[in-house]
Amino acid sequence: MPRWFSAWLDGLAPWQHFLLFCALFVAVTWLGLLLVHPFLRRLLHGDHPSNEVIMHFASNFGVFYAVLLGLLTIMTFEANKKLIDSIGRETASLSALYHTADGYPSPLRSDLKAKLRDYTRYVIDEDWPAHRKGLVPVGGEHRLNALRRAVLSFEPATRTQELLQREMLDYLNIMTMSRELRLLGVSEAIPGVLWLTVVIGALLTIAFVWMLYMERTAQFLLGGAAAFFLGMLIFLIHAMDRPLKGAVGLTPHAYESVYDLVMKWDERQ
Repeated sequence: MPRWFSAWLDGLAPWQHFLLFCALFVAVTWLGLLLVHPFLRRLLHGDHPSNEVIMHFASNFGVFYAVLLGLLTIMTFEANKKLIDSIGRETASLSALYHTADGYPSPLRSDLKAKLRDYTRYVIDEDWPAHRKGLVPVGGEHRLNALRRAVLSFEPATRTQELLQREMLDYLNIMTMSRELRLLGVSEAIPGVLWLTVVIGALLTIAFVWMLYMERTAQFLLGGAAAFFLGMLIFLIHAMDRPLKGAVGLTPHAYESVYDLVMKWDERQ
């Protein structure tokens, strides 16, 4: 899908996004019934109208196209789920890191908590708006490195502090890996050639509607209903393929919850 078109779609509200896809497919179907159908009717049916051959080819094609859409729906759903899981692990690690930091002596304890609050606010205020545009700012990586350096600067003096340091580093590693998976979700998408196949398949599906010999009102109603459902499926795939982008993307609610429930009170001290 062209980048300019994807960028334009990102500016639409979810309901506008959905209606655009459905209306586009219905409009193409109805316009073809007005302009293309009369020509195909004369060419394919002549004086002996019959839909048997057309239905045979349409059913065979429909099976392959339905499998393609089904696989893409499952693939994008799984990618969405993995991204949501990685966000959950990152926010859970942030919360655990913040609580574990209580075991460090002052002033390191206050410094670690301040860095964790700063990182969380950066994800909410800077990372997420950039993700919606398909960008990955470097500020989060810099803050994470500063946090790691602060943790590694501590020299444990007792067995308890050694266990605390090990636990802190474990949580930090989990958060780092989860963050990397989140950032991969910004750029991962269905390849353009696959989108081209989906669009061509949708046009062929609509073309089979144009080829049928039917009463005009029934053809408009049934063709419009099929086109509406086709547009809804492709909208669903497009929305799930871009979970961090556009108006239908994921929100930073998990990070906001961690900040409000775990960190915000300390910031006011």
